[in-house]
Amino acid sequence: MNGTKVYFLVIEYIKTLVQQGTLSFGGRLPSERQLMTTLGLSRNSIREALRSLENMGIIESRHGKGNFLVNHIDQSLDSIFSLLLFMNECSSQEVSELRRSIEIGAYLLAVNQADDTAIQALALSLDRLKNSSVKDRAQMDKQFHDTLINISGNRLMKLLNNTLSQPFENVIQQTQTQIPASQWDALLAYHTRICECLLARDKAAGINAIMEHYDCIR
Repeated sequence: MNGTKVYFLVIEYIKTLVQQGTLSFGGRLPSERQLMTTLGLSRNSIREALRSLENMGIIESRHGKGNFLVNHIDQSLDSIFSLLLFMNECSSQEVSELRRSIEIGAYLLAVNQADDTAIQALALSLDRLKNSSVKDRAQMDKQFHDTLINISGNRLMKLLNNTLSQPFENVIQQTQTQIPASQWDALLAYHTRICECLLARDKAAGINAIMEHYDCIR
């Protein structure tokens, strides 16, 4: 049986254990011997499949303890995006465009469901950005956008955001080293408008502010 079929067999078995309630994140998978017996596969096939799952961030192998179900997929995807950028298979502009799409969707969700406490967290991020030094601007800028996406409550958006976190911070860093102080003031004004529109629960104006912000970066 080829490696692809083995991989899918192991995945389906893990899904069955989760559905049965016998396995959850942080839980230990059956031993290699148990997997061999249950699935009727060789030790080499099982080990190859488990290595693939570990590389994907689905399981974690702990020496002397076994294999555990984890959720490190964002780290795996982050490495893939970084490699794509390095190999010029995608551009910083494409990363920025993807982030803009995620952020617009997150904003719409936040308008509908975020409570005042969550929105105040965005206002706090804005204050930190306004008071940040030139050296810390990129990090504070990213934190503002991260906060907006987090308060959307959408786990897949947060996963994609975490995946793009380092590449996007690099985009911000590159942008901020090239812009004059006057343009930085304009960018900061967009952040302020986004926060104010969210506080006012204004969908259209908030989306316009996000669009204009990314257009300014471009």
